[in-house]
Amino acid sequence: MKRIIFVLLLLAGMGFAAEPPLDLTVEQAIDLALANNPAHQASQQEIRQYRYRLMQAFGFLPEATLSGSKILDQKLMTIEIPSFVPGGEPTKASLRFQLDYSFSFQVVQPVFTGGKILFNYKNAELDLRLAREREKNSRSDTILNVRKSFYNIQIMQQLLQAHQEALALASGNFQNVRNSFELGMASQYDLLRAELALSAVKPDVLRVENLLATSLLGLKLMLGLPPAQEVRLQGELGYRQVQLELAALLQGSLNNRSELRQLRMEQKKIDNLLKITWAQYVPNFSLVAAFSYQSDYFRLRKSNWEDYYSVSLGMSWPIFTGLKRSAQVGEMNVLKKIMDLSVRQLGDATRLQVESGYRTIRQEYENIQMGLKNVESAREGVRIAELSYKEGMITILELNSSYNELTRAKVNYLQALYNYHIAIAELEKLTGIDLNGGVA
Repeated sequence: MKRIIFVLLLLAGMGFAAEPPLDLTVEQAIDLALANNPAHQASQQEIRQYRYRLMQAFGFLPEATLSGSKILDQKLMTIEIPSFVPGGEPTKASLRFQLDYSFSFQVVQPVFTGGKILFNYKNAELDLRLAREREKNSRSDTILNVRKSFYNIQIMQQLLQAHQEALALASGNFQNVRNSFELGMASQYDLLRAELALSAVKPDVLRVENLLATSLLGLKLMLGLPPAQEVRLQGELGYRQVQLELAALLQGSLNNRSELRQLRMEQKKIDNLLKITWAQYVPNFSLVAAFSYQSDYFRLRKSNWEDYYSVSLGMSWPIFTGLKRSAQVGEMNVLKKIMDLSVRQLGDATRLQVESGYRTIRQEYENIQMGLKNVESAREGVRIAELSYKEGMITILELNSSYNELTRAKVNYLQALYNYHIAIAELEKLTGIDLNGGVA
């Protein structure tokens, strides 16, 4: 037994027991998140909840009730019957109006309610549509969050590579300066500056490594993967120019933005609630049919039971309810105005966000072009600076500055690339339009 345990531990140590690395594209990551994300799953369950609520709003159908009772004890009414003989004593008699066993079956069919049942049903339908819209919005949020996390990790991997290249340059430069110092060709000051430059780069590498590890863990949790699972992101975060039409983006956002659609449905619900409130001023009519059977003995024989039925038209009309109905009408009117203002406010905010995203995409595209040129120029600057330093034409400070300039150019390029992709993803969610062509 001990040998088996030892072999298993040895295999685990050699890596045979570990899970194989998982290669993920951004689309595969989105599929995993949609399948495993708890928030999105909750929004899907909410649709089922409101389907059942819609079934509860079927007030058009009749309501049938079966009831039964057995009298355990009762006090009978007693009356005195005068004697038919002059001077005789009256006779006492007990009256019994109900038999011991009673069963009744009643059906109530609403005939007219002033629209209360109809508009309650319409609001239940709107609730179901709202749940579906929230599920759609949750799906869009999940996709956007996965894209942000995925792109962020890809940028950090490239950023880590840039800082590692800077570390390699600084390390190589320090080694060269130290060799020159030992040969008497470089000063103590140059050696100290080269060592400080090397020390300054190391914290950046550690910082990006920590951020990258944290971001990977966040992505795993978002996708429902175990923290120990190794994940390798596939696909290169490149770029291409997208064709943008501001008018189409504005129109798409006003028509397709989920939050606006939800507010418009809430507006319709308030309109229906206002109609329901006004309907309280009119009477309700119902058709009531009752069938009853009574007997003194519980025996399943038809002749043992007395039956009767009644069919009636019922009416209820609350004449005075204090200030309740008028106050409800006033509240619904105020709520309708608030909702109208909310729709208008969100519409203005949507226009502003679309304008901002539209301009951000155009600006970041130009920043990417400029960033590529800056990186190329900085690389050439480093090459010239290294040659110039070897010839004694520049100082160590200028050489270190060229290294820093190259790292800064790479960071600016990567930041522009990240901002470009995030702006596209956010604008796609906002407008419901796939900027690569088609509808999202």
